[in-house]
Amino acid sequence: MHFDEIQSKHFVTLSRTPLPHTLIEQALVAMGGGGNDGMNFRKQALAAAGWSHDGLVPFAKHPEKAAEAFNRLREAMAGAESADALLKALGAE
Repeated sequence: MHFDEIQSKHFVTLSRTPLPHTLIEQALVAMGGGGNDGMNFRKQALAAAGWSHDGLVPFAKHPEKAAEAFNRLREAMAGAESADALLKALGAE
């Protein structure tokens, strides 16, 4: 999967078209099986990519850290065909 590079400004910008991090989140939910399983996988993948905050902390509060985590996800997703492969690429088992 190809996604554009995520910049910290994306987390404080409103746009009619989905920004790359939104597309990555949607792909993570789908990769994790959708529904609650997909949302749990999304949280697990974000944590493996370096996002250390829980779901109550918005990405805009720490945009630099969020951009780093999403860019790690973006790179790992380029070669990962499955949820397990993605977690393995991120160094989580």
